[in-house]
Amino acid sequence: MLVKLFWTDRWNNGNLYPEGIILENSSNIKGLIFNLLNDDGGLGLSYLGNWIDEGLKEIKKVKQGSLGFYDMWGQSWGAEVRKDEVLIYWGYDDTELEETMNFSSFYKILTNWMVLIGKTPCLETEMSFQC
Repeated sequence: MLVKLFWTDRWNNGNLYPEGIILENSSNIKGLIFNLLNDDGGLGLSYLGNWIDEGLKEIKKVKQGSLGFYDMWGQSWGAEVRKDEVLIYWGYDDTELEETMNFSSFYKILTNWMVLIGKTPCLETEMSFQC
């Protein structure tokens, strides 16, 4: 799976937001991870960075095997994180708005997302990687 992370002027108002797309996808992933990673509930980029950073601490425990499960809940989206797979879901009802992806892809996207949002927002900033 080839992933691209970048900044976009989503609402054409001069404010830049992080975004991601899947450019090559052999695993039928819909890309709901980017909904999860943008789930700030209108609280802004600082909140988003802190929330993801706290989640990453727990997810590292799952990766190391000291924690079997972590529910990374945002404002509307969540991820049930297990070492073998991650279920990304819309938190308010059972819909088709959920997907499962392998842990290593989830972790790689998450850690690269943190690198992106740690940079000064700029339309020219892009990151592409395989996972």
